[in-house]
Amino acid sequence: MKSFICEMFYKQRAAFEQSCASRGKEYPLPEDVFLQSDIFYDEKHVPAHRLDVYRPRGRDGEILPVIVNVHGGGLLMGNKEFNRPFCASLCEAGYLVFSIEYRLIPDCLFYDQLADLHLALDFIRDHLTEYGGDISHIYACGDSGGACLLTYGSAMQRSTALAQAAGVTPSDLPVRALGLVSGMFYTNRLDQIGLFLPRYLYGRHYKKSAFAPYVSPEHPDIVTSLPPSLLITSDNDNLQSYTLNFEKALRRHQMPHKLINYPKDPRLTHAFSAFYPELPESREVIHHLIHFFEHTGDDCKGGYVS
Repeated sequence: MKSFICEMFYKQRAAFEQSCASRGKEYPLPEDVFLQSDIFYDEKHVPAHRLDVYRPRGRDGEILPVIVNVHGGGLLMGNKEFNRPFCASLCEAGYLVFSIEYRLIPDCLFYDQLADLHLALDFIRDHLTEYGGDISHIYACGDSGGACLLTYGSAMQRSTALAQAAGVTPSDLPVRALGLVSGMFYTNRLDQIGLFLPRYLYGRHYKKSAFAPYVSPEHPDIVTSLPPSLLITSDNDNLQSYTLNFEKALRRHQMPHKLINYPKDPRLTHAFSAFYPELPESREVIHHLIHFFEHTGDDCKGGYVS
């Protein structure tokens, strides 16, 4: 049974990669963006341990604010190249953007993906000066599975218990705020995700592990350890309920955050800002992210803002 499901994962991944093979031609890199691609962030040169760096052209010598992007794909598919138009748009807004690759399920566990994330963050910390990044203005955003990974990864920077339960040494790169787009926050609900994915994310006997209490993202150690967070979803997002429920958890704990929920529109599907960067609403999402980061959640210090 396991091999059958793993084979299904690999088929989904292959279909995804085939479907986005021509994406580079459809969305060429803007002329005002300089891209350095496939930089290894570890010494072993593991193929999945690479990142891309986007920098606005004509701004050499300037120290720029930083955005770290974590691509989506349900933690079992996706790649940093798919998010190239999204990252380029962030870069055009005046940011130094790092786009991270990481290992995928079922080739590893969720804990390994978290370790990949923090290994990349350590690389960014150690090389920030040479890329011209501002250590005092670092932000991060992710969509779908990437938002889930970023939520847990950010929380364990402030929660020793969470980091120890995952067996991960968190990076000390200071992330001031998060942008979480169509987050796949919940992984063990009785739905298409929760019925088959948990054992591949956390291990077959995860319910007896130290991490078991943290499978729910609403655990207080997670929710209360997050920096100011911008949550974005839409009525046509098939995971909209995930964002709305996670927002309620943030609200219960009076954590600084903002929710943007786009109304019903067949164009505005799951993570539409990453999938369809040409949409006016996708460009608007970029604007919302930049505004939130620039104000570091100032407009939601007391908690929830609609």
